[in-house]
Amino acid sequence: MAIFESPSQTKVIVDDTEKLICVVENAQNINKHTEYILRIQRGPNKENKWNVSRRYRDFAALHASLHQANIDLPLPPKKLIGNMQPSFIAERQIALQNYINEVLKHDILALSVQVRSFLDPKNYTLSIAEQALQTISIALRGDGRYELRTPLPGIGWRIRKHYFLVNDIDSKSSCILSWQNYGPDRHLSDKELQTACKSLLNLSHPFIDPILSIHNLESGAYTVRKVHEGGSLRDILYGTDYTKSNLSKYGNPKVRRPFTHGQIAHYGYQILVALKFLHDKGIYHGHIHPGNIAIENQRVLLMDIENSLLGGACLYRPKLLQCRASTSVAVDTYCFGLTLYEMAFAEPLDTHYRDYYPEGISDDLESVLRLCLSRTASKHGGPTLTHLLAHPMFARAPLNGLSAMPDDDRAHLKFPTALKEELKAGVAAFEARLKSEQKLVRNARREVRIQEILGSEEELRKQKRRSKKRDSMWKSTSSLAETVRSHSGSTASSPTPPAISAEASGSSSITAAGPVSPVSSPACDSRGALLDAICSFDKSRLARVHSR
Repeated sequence: MAIFESPSQTKVIVDDTEKLICVVENAQNINKHTEYILRIQRGPNKENKWNVSRRYRDFAALHASLHQANIDLPLPPKKLIGNMQPSFIAERQIALQNYINEVLKHDILALSVQVRSFLDPKNYTLSIAEQALQTISIALRGDGRYELRTPLPGIGWRIRKHYFLVNDIDSKSSCILSWQNYGPDRHLSDKELQTACKSLLNLSHPFIDPILSIHNLESGAYTVRKVHEGGSLRDILYGTDYTKSNLSKYGNPKVRRPFTHGQIAHYGYQILVALKFLHDKGIYHGHIHPGNIAIENQRVLLMDIENSLLGGACLYRPKLLQCRASTSVAVDTYCFGLTLYEMAFAEPLDTHYRDYYPEGISDDLESVLRLCLSRTASKHGGPTLTHLLAHPMFARAPLNGLSAMPDDDRAHLKFPTALKEELKAGVAAFEARLKSEQKLVRNARREVRIQEILGSEEELRKQKRRSKKRDSMWKSTSSLAETVRSHSGSTASSPTPPAISAEASGSSSITAAGPVSPVSSPACDSRGALLDAICSFDKSRLARVHSR
């Protein structure tokens, strides 16, 4: 980069894949309606948090916008009478917390612009698509090669990536244009990025989708490719049309068509060959998932290879932060394992690792999935691309003749020598950011565990204090009872003389010892003993109790 060249990125770019944590913290009555205070935290950093006020009708509007995903969400019903009572507001606050937890549990909903704008209105607005349309309209007027036909709203998962159907004026053919803003992992300057885009235009590989046109602008870049009417590999899995919105296609699909073992081995081998080619040329893909893969004539076409140069974050980044896959090769092999899992079971993996698989899966496929997705692999890093290509599942794939590299297709991609060093530095910067965020996540998990341990120890201390208090109270009451018993026992130890009958009293009223005194009854003696015990009670015998 030249000395006097201004930096291309002066503003901190938000990572749209960062996890949002929402807590319904409080509720307040304002102008005869109730507002709920939401405390939002972005990512593992506790300092990155803010508050948002939302009414019930805002939750209802969010729920209506997510209805197309066909996911059952527990929104509490509306109430017209008694909705200002404190007891009802407290119950609704708990119900809304349960609702937002359920929304954020589904990755496809948590990454949508509807949820992000609801929780983070500062960084996300619903006018992002309109801004992209204006940018592309102006850019195509200057290009002169393509004519804008119509936008394809929401067909992808990225909030800042938008798709349009365009016409090639020369060939009169239909193409698909994708506009994407720069992401947080962009490293190249504007000039270096322009040089890299020219190199991508000359890329040739049988398993990589060719780029018809690519241009980088001030805030992002647009790419033009051929339209694949069959859609992506994910569209094939769920039997849907590529023009539908992302939420309606993949939220809760009714159709699920998992691939056979032979198809997984066939297409998996081709994906590995394409990834190996990119890494040999000094770049990584970083965004392997079924939505970035097309299939034509039994051949894989890997798409969106420019994402790593534009700095876009990976769809599986929340899962990557949970494991230790921190190198570019480890990222691609981990994402490759997640892609194979979705191809095999027609549903994405809901955790960041998996050790056990259902019966009926082939031994070779289970072995590959364990290499990429097991708990051990998530802790120590997965296999290399060379190791996977040598696996028996993929080593036998070229024997069918369809998976082998065609003889007439020569792979070609060449970057200038000066650009290769910047590409290497960009890979190192990507790995460094990933490692630092993985460390933050591990520290956050460690703090949670410590809090749980401290909480359990505090509870044990409370139980011990309660036990000591009970023991001291028992000792004090037992000492009091013992004192009472001792006094009453000493009084009862001297036998009461028998009562003198009326007949004997007259004849022997005077003895040698003198007149006989009247005798008291047993009831009077027991009451007297109790009173004497109470009066003679010694408080110094009580155990000392320290209370806070």
